[in-house]
Amino acid sequence: MSPIGVTCRRTISRALGFYSVVLAIGGFVCCLAGVFAVALEKAEGGTLSLATVWAAAVSPLLPVLAAFLAMDVWSDERRSGNIDLLLTAAVRERDYVIGKFLGVWMLLLLSLLLAFAATVGVLFFFSPSALAHGGFGGFLPALFILAVQGLLWSAFSMAVSVLFGHAATAACTSVALLVVVPRALWYGLREWSSFGRTVFAEMPFDAHAVDFASGVLSTGSLAFYVIGTVTMLFVASKGVLMLRLVGRGARLARATSVLAMFLAFLAAGLAVGLALRLDMSFDIHPGESSVGFSPRTRSILADAGGQIAVTAYMPRSDARFRSVSHFLRMLHREAKATGVTRCEVRYVDPLWDLGAAERLVRRGVVEPSIVFEKGHRIVILPLSDGYGERVCAAAMRRLITPPQRRNVYWTRGHGEIAFDDYGAFGMSDIARDLMREGYRNETIDLSRDAPVPGDCALIVVSGAREDLSRAELGRLESYLREGGRLLVLLGSERANGLVSLLSAWGVRPERRPLAGTATHSGSDVLVSEFADHVVSAPLKGSRIVLENPIAFIPSSVAGTGVDHLEFTPLASVASVAVVASVERGVGAGSDLAIRPTRIVAVGDAGFALNGSLPVRANANRDFFLNCVAYLAGIDSSGSSGVNADLLVVGLDRRALLAFVLFSAGLLPGSFVLLMFVRVFARRRRR
Repeated sequence: MSPIGVTCRRTISRALGFYSVVLAIGGFVCCLAGVFAVALEKAEGGTLSLATVWAAAVSPLLPVLAAFLAMDVWSDERRSGNIDLLLTAAVRERDYVIGKFLGVWMLLLLSLLLAFAATVGVLFFFSPSALAHGGFGGFLPALFILAVQGLLWSAFSMAVSVLFGHAATAACTSVALLVVVPRALWYGLREWSSFGRTVFAEMPFDAHAVDFASGVLSTGSLAFYVIGTVTMLFVASKGVLMLRLVGRGARLARATSVLAMFLAFLAAGLAVGLALRLDMSFDIHPGESSVGFSPRTRSILADAGGQIAVTAYMPRSDARFRSVSHFLRMLHREAKATGVTRCEVRYVDPLWDLGAAERLVRRGVVEPSIVFEKGHRIVILPLSDGYGERVCAAAMRRLITPPQRRNVYWTRGHGEIAFDDYGAFGMSDIARDLMREGYRNETIDLSRDAPVPGDCALIVVSGAREDLSRAELGRLESYLREGGRLLVLLGSERANGLVSLLSAWGVRPERRPLAGTATHSGSDVLVSEFADHVVSAPLKGSRIVLENPIAFIPSSVAGTGVDHLEFTPLASVASVAVVASVERGVGAGSDLAIRPTRIVAVGDAGFALNGSLPVRANANRDFFLNCVAYLAGIDSSGSSGVNADLLVVGLDRRALLAFVLFSAGLLPGSFVLLMFVRVFARRRRR
């Protein structure tokens, strides 16, 4: 066997005989599991993939692990005196260095795979749906970039170990140079530089891991790690050589070695600068074909028919260009799959495509935007409004649907949640979604002696804290008798006016204990039981999050014939309805030209608050929009749950704690205990 292979095997065998290395691997897995669990909580409901979240959690911890794995590689040889024996053998320093480097790197890879099994593998056991898109194959780019980063961290830590005779000193120096100093400088520049907050974003090492894990390969980043690894191996070889050069006669040789190290760093810096200058990026997006779009978007594309032109009006230097172009490629492929719609994607750079840019500007397009065109109709979507599936689907529906005047009227004057409140306790976010769907948001004062406007699609009572007067209730009653539509977000069963109104229309609110239900915070309730109804059926497999919801049961008022009231529990917890609908005149509308009355009651006033919608991966937004579509009489426009490109883990508080217990406690603890027994038995045999 070659000296490199022998040295590699010897390095791995010796490292696994140190308690410090075993503790380092176990601590790495434990810390990663904890960081990953926290990152999952923050990322759920966002657009980051599971592989990206995992890679972002591993990246900051990997150099620390490399420092502890490499701290004894040369330090132990120097402390035990074996270094003199090694240096007298007829083996080149380069072979020793490469062998020990490969040993450290292979240990790091084994630790990475162990951590992957203890985190992603355990997560799959608790939540198989978390890996529904891409599966384990989607983690290959993340594992690749982390392995490439491990090359540099292993080479650097091994080179530092050459300089110190004490392992702890070598480890602390490596951690300081690889983690503490770079991150402190980066955060300092970001916080205190006059332009830091707009120029400095993620730490480059973390950004590389996130980019590769999300499918964006960069040749400049790869070159940086490869060049850095080769440079540190060269420096380590020169460091070992200097251990051989003792005495006065070797002064010139030592000085030459130091100069060679300096020139190596200089050449590496120039090479990295050139590689970054010539950087090329490739967009592979692992597992993208399995993600696709939600059924709602596919339905809109199928209904469009003919040709739709989608133009990205933005400079190619815009940081969002890559993600926008990827989304439009997916849209083009999805439209082609329908067989009836052709989606032509165009890119207009205002700096270079002057003629096309002038045409767009004349039509009122602002930079940067995505423009949807079909025939003579146009819908402009500024990127400030987002460009995800939900927003683009709403834009395409406005494009293919004839313009209609539909107003959503929100009651005021009773402590309701305001749709124009942009704070965490307002509902401006969902109001903006309604505007994207083609509605207008207006206020209505029921205390005035005036009929409900004829352009009213529905009335929303959003968490009224004060009772409505008899006159106001009378106007609502008259509106409902004429086929009106009402959405009630009920915050308290003591709102006597609304309770009496709902009870008269077949749905009675009451407070019921919902013990033993799935929860995140302890006070909220995860609702995943949905009825086979136009509002809730598309959401099966998703969940909504309600805060201490009120239950609903059918009241004794039922009626007969045209006045028959049909009660439907749209969403339930342990068979207790927390969202209910009631409809009067079911099936009679088409025969007798009677518009059915529809009411939807939600047992949580704040389930569509600005602060609630982005929390975790919930379908609250879709549920609200489905309710509005049903009440407005546009049943076919119902959404289909959480966006297909959102991260949905689906762990409640109990399952999350169990996941952390297994991945951060039981599995690393079992590994450390097993390795400790092995090391102890091995030392006893000596």
